[in-house]
Amino acid sequence: MAKVALLSRQPELYSTRRLQQALAECGLQVVRLAPEEFILDLDGGFAWRHRGAEGAEVAAVLPRVGSPLTQLGARILRHFAAQGAYCLNGADALLAARDKFGSLQILRGAGLPVPRTAYFAHPSQRDTLLDALPPPVVIKLLSGSQGVGVNLAESREAASALLDTLLHLQHEAMVQEYLPGRSDLRIIVLGGKVLAAMERQASTRDFRSNLHCGGQARAWDLEALDETAQELARRASAALGLELAGVDLMRAEDGSLRVLEVNPVPSLEGIETATGVDIAAAIASWLRLRVEERGRAA
Repeated sequence: MAKVALLSRQPELYSTRRLQQALAECGLQVVRLAPEEFILDLDGGFAWRHRGAEGAEVAAVLPRVGSPLTQLGARILRHFAAQGAYCLNGADALLAARDKFGSLQILRGAGLPVPRTAYFAHPSQRDTLLDALPPPVVIKLLSGSQGVGVNLAESREAASALLDTLLHLQHEAMVQEYLPGRSDLRIIVLGGKVLAAMERQASTRDFRSNLHCGGQARAWDLEALDETAQELARRASAALGLELAGVDLMRAEDGSLRVLEVNPVPSLEGIETATGVDIAAAIASWLRLRVEERGRAA
């Protein structure tokens, strides 16, 4: 029985539980490994230990690492990939997608529409930027998820104060045009195929539509989903080298779609609940196919 490593520090999370169940039902042996409890050892090869025990090779790795563990997760994925394991997603794709400005650079370079976004790293450039991109603006941390670190500045004074704080704390800042709609689309892509989509509607108390910020979700029938939206989701995933992704789209004032960001470790709870689509089972089946293909090629 092929062994799959599920990188997750929290076994109680919905996504972790669903994936463990789906992988087991697909005939795969699942071992959950907490990322922060690894020792990675370059001993002439790529050995590793977890909680003091020497690790064995695995056929595939499924990362469920949050933003604070991105660098650690990438190092672990490189270790497993060097041993010949299939990774969904790989280290470089994880790092690229988790960099909010860097990922937009990649998407724009691939010809995809993104919100107007500016990056700078010195306080002397603050006023010049706000002259060119006046409030209301959205000011974001360079990493983060679930809406954390995303702030709306409706006045120049508020924007200046937020930017001063960011520059003091992290020595860089990211400013984005404010798209006035109160809903966005989350589309799940796996292996270049759109699996499910939901619309997320912001609450009356928050401009962010993230479910963790009080947003509400409703299923979006794939047959009714604009082909443009599906194509943007597929292209955004491919541009970042992701086989599994949650792509967030939002409409600009002229009605055209923009790619807000691409999540390399999308949560399953909201979209499975809203749509009824068994995404965990689809991921498990995809992993099994990739493992079997590699086994035949060996």
